[in-house]
Amino acid sequence: MDSLVLTGFRIGLLVLLWLFIFLALRAMRRDTAAVAGGAARNGAGRKRTRGSRGQGPRAQAHRIAIVEGPLKGSHMELTGVSDIVLGRNNQCDFVLGDDFASGRHARLFRRGSDWFIEDLDSRNGTYVAGVRIDQPERVGTDTDIRVGRTTVRLVP
Repeated sequence: MDSLVLTGFRIGLLVLLWLFIFLALRAMRRDTAAVAGGAARNGAGRKRTRGSRGQGPRAQAHRIAIVEGPLKGSHMELTGVSDIVLGRNNQCDFVLGDDFASGRHARLFRRGSDWFIEDLDSRNGTYVAGVRIDQPERVGTDTDIRVGRTTVRLVP
């Protein structure tokens, strides 16, 4: 009788273990589907502004400007520039003067006629149109890019 109870206990424990593994895998699948679906919704459901993805002709960006933050109103011409590092450090191409920005926070670079923003492993992250990015993201004119507490924008 004792061996029968012990065998039943072992089978019950094995079933509980597999049930736990199944539930953990289901939760991970749901999370990855939510992230993938959220990225698709954010790309398709975001408020479109002039120059964002999904519209016809885009205006070319001629400068980058700080629209919100400590150095509001500062700007930099983009003609002849293909790569800009944004951050708090004085050696950056575009200094933000924001204590919540990392020394080298993000990189803005051009590929063809499109501009992309890439987070440089900053502590507070880089946000494009309110969504935190973890890989290079294409940005159009009039799209808000938040770095620390500073918001910058490509301006035509």
